[in-house]
Amino acid sequence: MLLRRVVTGVGPDGAGIFVQDGPAPHVITNDDRPGLEVSYLWSTEEPPSVPGSGAESTRLDQEPVPPVGGTRLISVTYPPGFGPREPAARPPADVDDAAAAPFDDSLLHTTETVDYGVVLRGEICIVLTGGEERALAAGDVLVHNGAAHGWRNRRDEPAVVLYVIVGGRAVER
Repeated sequence: MLLRRVVTGVGPDGAGIFVQDGPAPHVITNDDRPGLEVSYLWSTEEPPSVPGSGAESTRLDQEPVPPVGGTRLISVTYPPGFGPREPAARPPADVDDAAAAPFDDSLLHTTETVDYGVVLRGEICIVLTGGEERALAAGDVLVHNGAAHGWRNRRDEPAVVLYVIVGGRAVER
């Protein structure tokens, strides 16, 4: 889903200005997962200073997970059928774990972040450890606090989710 990004800033005279108006500066796709699309809309590496100039801060060489106090604004398009691969698509048992990571049965992962997700289009299921899941539809909001999770799109249309990701500190469990 093409999202328009409008960025404001503050000019030298202190007046509000429009700095940018257009599509996401970086859109990433994955040939192994046709239809999966991640749009990087904005990022910060530390708590932002306000007011700001609106200068571009989003780069492809940044880690997807922000550092403590940093943020990411991304949208993800999950194609129909997104989720664990069928057994025939998995690598042979003798492939090392690192190479097999994209084929993980559960697709569960954790990040040291708090994520605010808003479903813009379609329906997506968030799956937690143990297989518990919830369907989220357009207009639903998810507040995700670092639990292991994965995603499944059981519908025949793409699901689009907008995320604000805030870098946090890991706690020992």
